[in-house]
Amino acid sequence: MEEDILRVLKALKRREPLTPGKRVRDFQLRVQRVKNGEPAEFEGFLLLRKPPNAPDDAVYYILSPLQPSDLQKTSITSYLILRITEDSRISGNVRSGSYVRVLGFMDSYPYGTLRMLRVSELRSEDYSKYWLQYDEMALSKREFENLFMDTIYANYDFEKAFLYSLFASPKIVGSNREWGEGVTFSAFKNRDRIVLSIWEAVKYITGLFPRELHLRKEKKWHFVDEYLDLDFVVYLSETPVRYYSPFSKAVLKNEIPAPKWAFRYFKSKNAVFLTPKKAKILPNDPLAYLSEVPFILNEPVGYERNRELEQLIPNVITTIFKERAKMASMSMGDRALQRFRERFEDWIIRNKREYGEKFDALRLSGMIFETNTRFLLSTNLLGSMARFEGGLKRSIISDVLIINQEILDMWMNEIPPDILMKAVKNYERYISGDRRANIALSIFMDLEATSADGSVSREEFHNALVKYGFRENDAAKIIERLMREGYLYEPFAGKLRMIKY
Repeated sequence: MEEDILRVLKALKRREPLTPGKRVRDFQLRVQRVKNGEPAEFEGFLLLRKPPNAPDDAVYYILSPLQPSDLQKTSITSYLILRITEDSRISGNVRSGSYVRVLGFMDSYPYGTLRMLRVSELRSEDYSKYWLQYDEMALSKREFENLFMDTIYANYDFEKAFLYSLFASPKIVGSNREWGEGVTFSAFKNRDRIVLSIWEAVKYITGLFPRELHLRKEKKWHFVDEYLDLDFVVYLSETPVRYYSPFSKAVLKNEIPAPKWAFRYFKSKNAVFLTPKKAKILPNDPLAYLSEVPFILNEPVGYERNRELEQLIPNVITTIFKERAKMASMSMGDRALQRFRERFEDWIIRNKREYGEKFDALRLSGMIFETNTRFLLSTNLLGSMARFEGGLKRSIISDVLIINQEILDMWMNEIPPDILMKAVKNYERYISGDRRANIALSIFMDLEATSADGSVSREEFHNALVKYGFRENDAAKIIERLMREGYLYEPFAGKLRMIKY
């Protein structure tokens, strides 16, 4: 009896799903409440298709409260007819499937029971607002975490890092790289069973996301409304957050497990890439090089279909967009990121002492722990975690460095000894006899000694090199080289800092 009561109580506490049917019913109620002749304002998706029996006195289109992929998920439909004339003001990039805001005066459609808006203004809107309409239905951090922890079974840090990745990362203002909000969550092993298990788990979860949030080559598709006997051509709305997982297991062996058309999104971080890779563990792997969390797994990942997760996916997406809106960007000038830079430098120094030349070899240009790139990737991870946690808390900085340490230890243990020693020899060849680089570093240290914040502007360093005998062109090259090889890094645009041992 007591177990039955607990089961009922648990059921009563279950979160209400944000279904397409709820959106339709709420939209229909709003339409019905407005009387003919009254001003009204609505948001929805524009369908550039004439409604049935449209008169010839104006242009008539359709407004849907649902994004195109949601139209296929409900038997309840509701549309608002838009009457557009020469006096209607239209602004923004508007096409079929665009999320728009329309203002005008309510009227009845001449045929049938549909309502009509005589449009005075129509403008494109940020697609994110579709998910923010019901931000009160977002999940709590615990609800969000429990949903996924009940679905994926893997190393705890792997599970958490996967959740962080779903939130993408705020844009970093002041960074020397123009990255978008995307992140790359990757996992490596040269064993089919492990790699395929990761792929299947990730593919299941991303497959629950609506088509509008998938990174795809095709930008449009056809949809047929059998009730109104109308066919629509719709285009994907522009959104800064899209998700990619490999469509086929065949690409899991590629250097970048994605089709060629997706490479530009990968390199500019304009999508969230969630992908495993079957490969030898190499320190210059291009996927690992641009991954915030390049895990190496030695056990398969388990997952099971989770009906509650499937029902609450709209709530999950609402949560992601809500937290994204709360933290759209971070600035390198913020005190929290300055603390993170200091802690990151300390982390570099500790591992330099722990691993010596092995660590230095992995920080050369193109290697997985190239200093400046790894700093920026770690900052991205910090932003993702801050979104998940609801703010940039001090404890998150420690968590990022703990994850970094785990990943570094994994790679140190998993890189074949002969490959690691080859990297060390390359490093030794680089540092031996490079008198000009040593002179340049000495000049930088002199400038740094008089700097108020421990950083030196790129322009100041360049001018000092020229003053001490470097040619203009050589000065620019030596700065880039010192950054590539891990002696200097650029925590924010135009400012250089040195890693001290």
